[in-house]
Order: sequence, then structure tokens, then C-alpha cells
Amino acid sequence: MSESKFFDHSYDVVVVGTGAAGLATAMGASDEGLRVLLLESTGRWGGNTSMSGGGMWMPSNPLMQRDGAGDSREEALTYLEATVGDEGRATMRARKEAFVDGVADFVTTAEKYGVTFVRAADYPDYYPELPGGKIGRGLEVKPFDIKKIGGWWQTCQAPAALPVKTDDVWLLGRAWSTPAGLVRGAQLVFRALGGAVTGKKLGGIGAGLPRRSSMSSCRSRVLSCG
Repeated sequence: MSESKFFDHSYDVVVVGTGAAGLATAMGASDEGLRVLLLESTGRWGGNTSMSGGGMWMPSNPLMQRDGAGDSREEALTYLEATVGDEGRATMRARKEAFVDGVADFVTTAEKYGVTFVRAADYPDYYPELPGGKIGRGLEVKPFDIKKIGGWWQTCQAPAALPVKTDDVWLLGRAWSTPAGLVRGAQLVFRALGGAVTGKKLGGIGAGLPRRSSMSSCRSRVLSCG
């Protein structure tokens, strides 16, 4: 479709950038019944998210609550005050509260559209020793079959399909020295083999996050301006 055809229509929301934040915004707006246009300035979509670890700091999220992992709104806000402080509009209390209070809605909305999250149960906050600090607040997408997005996979940033999760990384470094590392290494091997045997091409961490989110934002229209 030529670029001009996109400008023959009106949109309620225009999102600039196709990383995780942009795709989440498009998904949320689309869920509200709004007409959305996603814009990308490069010839490939996925942004810096595609080259990251793909982890999201989501305090007191629904997966923690389902697992009975202790966390609360108050502890999350205490941690943000200890780490971010209050140095102006960008770090004011109202913004911290809006972020913490929006976690559950983001997770449940994404799940409604097919995103499957998993907890990085062993991953700590960057400053777990500070007031409100915890282990296990991180979320990421479960490695999924990137074949489901068809040709879109070839147009994304850093198209490397690895069935890896965040907690795999540090444990794999201990694969030959600790029982836990050996077990995690075996799990990764069987995960990869299981995907291959069933004809799937599994992608996780940073490469998997925007790909999974793109499936959920499919009602939005995407224009590449690169």
C-alpha cells in the first residue's frame, strides 16, 4: 500500500515508534475502540526493544498475585521514591502512582489479545537492598512461534529467534558448576528441540516482546516511513 493512502484517512491516535511502548499504546487505544496509526521512522519495526533483554519491571502484577508472591502498591511506591526520588514533573508522585496503578490493566489487556507473560521469578530489582526492593517483579513474554506473524518477521529489527528467557541467562553460566544451572541448561535444550520437532521457530527475550505485541496490535495500521 502506498504511503499516500494512509493520509486519506483520519485517526484517533497516532503512535510514533514500534517498540514495546508504542505497540502497547496502540493495543490499549485499539482496545478502547479507537482508530490507530503506528508510524516507524526506519525501514524496520521493533525499535530498541528488539535488541534488549525484553524484561519489564511490573510491580504487584497479576502474575505475582496469582503465584502468591508478596508485593503491594505501597511497597512499589516506596521503592520508586527511594530510587527515582522527586526532582520535578517527570518524577512527581502522581506519575509514580499512575504507573503502578496501570500495571494490572496493561497485563490483563495484553493477555486478552493473546500475549502470554511469564515471570522472571529470580530477577531482582536493580537496587533490591533499598526500601520496597523485591525479587521477581520482572515480566517477559513466553517464547512463541514467530512463524505466526509470517513475513513480518523478516522486516523487524534484529530478527534472531532464540527460545531464551531472562532467568535462563544467569543460570546458564552455571550449567557445568551447579545442579540448578544444569537443570536450566537442559530445559533450554528441550525447549528448543520441542519447538523444532513441532515445526515452530520460538523467539523470546527482546526479540520476542515486540513480535508478540505486534500480533495483539493487529487492528492498528502500520506505516513505515523509512
